[in-house]
Amino acid sequence: MKKTPFIISGIALLGFVFFMIGVMTGAKWIQTFDQYWNSIIRVGITDTKTTLISYLTDIGGVATICILTVVVIIALVLMKKVDTAIWFGGIVLVGGALIPSIIKNIVQRPRPTYKLIEQGGFSFPSGHATGSTVFYGMLTFFLILYVSHKWLRFAISIFTLGLVLFIMYSRVYLGVHFPSDVVAGFLIGNAVIFSGIGCYFIWNKKLALWANKFNKS
Repeated sequence: MKKTPFIISGIALLGFVFFMIGVMTGAKWIQTFDQYWNSIIRVGITDTKTTLISYLTDIGGVATICILTVVVIIALVLMKKVDTAIWFGGIVLVGGALIPSIIKNIVQRPRPTYKLIEQGGFSFPSGHATGSTVFYGMLTFFLILYVSHKWLRFAISIFTLGLVLFIMYSRVYLGVHFPSDVVAGFLIGNAVIFSGIGCYFIWNKKLALWANKFNKS
């Protein structure tokens, strides 16, 4: 049971590395992959649709994710769940914001030339896809821990997946990312999530003991 999250994390990480190597070497299959999904996603472009999606896409923005993470951390601390706050904040801020930023500067893939909105920085991997996958994924896991009804757990999971997929779709539609960017972000995000879950199962008791000492001091 404790090894399963790390196995899933490893598989997701291998998938990400596969995409990263493809992008860095200019592999033909990456070009084919991007062209295929662009032909499906970037259709029916209108000013109204673009304006709406340009607002909604920021649900997965790094700034939004960081702010929401701080809110969750403060709420957990006020609930005297310092151990969970440390776990949640560390995974999201490092895995969802810092890691993709570092990788962007290593790969240095230029953004597409057909952008519908202005967006600076490098393209691979998508920070929106990575950050939203990590934050909403970790939040879902956290909620599931405290939900007893199976149907509600399922509903929360489906809603979260739909939200992340929409954010990935929005980045490609707006032309600020290639499809391979968002898929890679989703993969590295899942690698972070499941490694975080694995660490939670291993170190949760140790963190709880430390938190109890903190609360008593």
